Amino acid sequence: MARRKSEFGPNLGSILQGAPAALVRQFLASFKRPDDTLLAPPEITEGTTDDQGKAALSAYLRSEDKEIIGLLEGIAGALLDMGQDKGATSLETVAGQRLQNVDYDQFESQPDLLCKSIWMRTVFPMHFHDAQSFYAARRYRERRTYYTCCEVDFDHASVADTDGIPDEKLCDAVQEALGLKGKVTASVLELPETANYPPSFMVALRHPGPLSSIDNHREEGGWTVHYYRPSHEAVLIYTPKLKKIEVASASGEVREKTSKVFAEVVLGRPPSAKPLTRREFNLERFRSSFDLDRPDFDDVEITLAAVVEAEVRLGSWGRRLNIKVTIEDTMEDVVRKYVANSATLIRSFGFTKIAIAIGYTRRSDGKKGTFRVSISDGSSSDVQSMRDPFLRDLGFRLLEHWGLTQNLRTLTDQERAQWFGFLLSLYDLPSDTVAGAFFNSAGVDPARLVSARLIARKGRQVIGLAEDDDEVVESEQQTGPEPGTVRQTGSFGEADGLRLDTNAIEYGIDRAWLAETILKAISGSLGIRNMETINEFVVSLGPMALGERKVPLYLARRLADLKARENVENALRSRHTAGPGLVLAVSDEPPQFLGPNVVIALRDLLLNDGSLGDLDREEMARRFEANRTLATSAQVAQVVRHTPRSATLIIPGLEPLTLDGAGQIQLFESLVEAATDGTGQRLTKVLMDGMGSDNPRQLFSSGAWAKAHPTYIRHGSSNRYWRLGEATDTA
Repeated sequence: MARRKSEFGPNLGSILQGAPAALVRQFLASFKRPDDTLLAPPEITEGTTDDQGKAALSAYLRSEDKEIIGLLEGIAGALLDMGQDKGATSLETVAGQRLQNVDYDQFESQPDLLCKSIWMRTVFPMHFHDAQSFYAARRYRERRTYYTCCEVDFDHASVADTDGIPDEKLCDAVQEALGLKGKVTASVLELPETANYPPSFMVALRHPGPLSSIDNHREEGGWTVHYYRPSHEAVLIYTPKLKKIEVASASGEVREKTSKVFAEVVLGRPPSAKPLTRREFNLERFRSSFDLDRPDFDDVEITLAAVVEAEVRLGSWGRRLNIKVTIEDTMEDVVRKYVANSATLIRSFGFTKIAIAIGYTRRSDGKKGTFRVSISDGSSSDVQSMRDPFLRDLGFRLLEHWGLTQNLRTLTDQERAQWFGFLLSLYDLPSDTVAGAFFNSAGVDPARLVSARLIARKGRQVIGLAEDDDEVVESEQQTGPEPGTVRQTGSFGEADGLRLDTNAIEYGIDRAWLAETILKAISGSLGIRNMETINEFVVSLGPMALGERKVPLYLARRLADLKARENVENALRSRHTAGPGLVLAVSDEPPQFLGPNVVIALRDLLLNDGSLGDLDREEMARRFEANRTLATSAQVAQVVRHTPRSATLIIPGLEPLTLDGAGQIQLFESLVEAATDGTGQRLTKVLMDGMGSDNPRQLFSSGAWAKAHPTYIRHGSSNRYWRLGEATDTA
């Protein structure tokens, strides 16, 4: 028997099925619409059974606007998350600290974890949000996404409890540092010790985001638009024992400035001090070997360096394999002996934690000792929490020597402007992985971008390209005898000598951080503050004064890709009420129009060397007005060619249509000729002559054809003929 489909989406349906009707009704009645009015679900009296109550609530929800149901579906998903696993423990932690006797007893009296989640969200929504922040921070900590970790490597004030965090002063300083107009609020929570983390303090900093809107459909058939500002959040965790500040936020700039402000306001760090130390740890080297050399430092001899613990997550965050050995064992031998058949598979997942036993002898006094260092892939190591400054310094020196860590150095304003043209090329790539040859051809050192965390080294290509008798052929690349080299084998297995591995190294792109770096540069050049990411291909830069008018400004990438361009067009079409806008295209040679919006290549506004200066608003205004005049003042249909494979169809009264490929251009040039020579239409056979197709439909993707037909192209006097759309019909 087929499972019955939920009427409201999986989350809201689960809430209706899993919680008592009275509690669900209480939750719905607490929900505010965007216009600040409360929902009015039907009352549930004492004589109403649970099934009857749920039926009444279902009927009520079916009568609500789909926008309201969409908002409720999102909240229901949060209720489910906080009613299970780590979400439930986060909720209980907050309840234990925030709720007083009677309220806590009522929380505990709820029949199950889901009901506790719904009750807390309904009765104490701010405490529920704090629990959500705690839960989100735990996920960011584990997965290292939208996450920054800084070391407290300076003398600082101690924080014994939440009273030691001046939240009002902290909020004012964060608001000033981020240049926010809305008031910043803070919620401080003591986090108890867990199996993986010592006691710490969490500060959830919240502020209003960019202005958003939602359509409200009235009963008489009309509609109004309600505007509101969704809340944005940065979650900061300070762990005194580990001397660490961790910040989770979707914005890298917010993470950087928030950690700096916290260090100054709460820990007493001087504003003029050097930037906070941010280290990145990379365990990629252990994919090939666990062997570690013993460096000969001037002040100490390393007598032992052995991996004694290795952890790998097997496909998901819930499955992990942990291998521990003694210092008498060799991790490499143990893996080879006991998991030989799966060793390659295990290493393919990559290690998430490594522990190293280290032995040393001081040269000054002959003192011997041992200690252990643990490193997690991402931003975590226990070296900073070592009390002995000698061991702490030695630990970091060893991690740097083995290539396991490096200080994170964000690009300076000068570097960001100088490399802006190249960063645009990187931003416009379709894949999140790029080979070293891409950087070499552009004359850019990838090591600097790695240290800025814009890219991360992933591994090496096994197959490369080589020249053989003036032909480019594939060649196999194996590990060379020296670091930085590969041994190349020809297409017939013959040795082809040693090569540097710079072109073969693969790097992963940190899309979010790269996008923020580019947007930060553009916002600084144009003085923009309120930016909104619409989807992965287009960003709204807000309204901008160009000449005598204000027009919406957008940044779009991947416009050379038809699917990505359709995605951008659909996103812009949903914002048609803002009027025709200007799209800054990351791609080279973009289309001239996207619907009513004018498109110009961002590179055309850069300096001659590809660097970023002050973007010329007068040139932007001139290009916008010229193209809009071309689109709106045309008296007859015409095809404007830009390149041999790119053109724009302009028909009076219609939005410009972008044409891709020689076939589409030839098709519409023929139809424009028919519209102006008095015939009005073309026979299909004549129209398609020389195109390799027998129907115009075959020249378009399904999405492009749906847009073109019948608005821009339609049948003529019979199905054997084609003509331009109705706007050119002279009959």
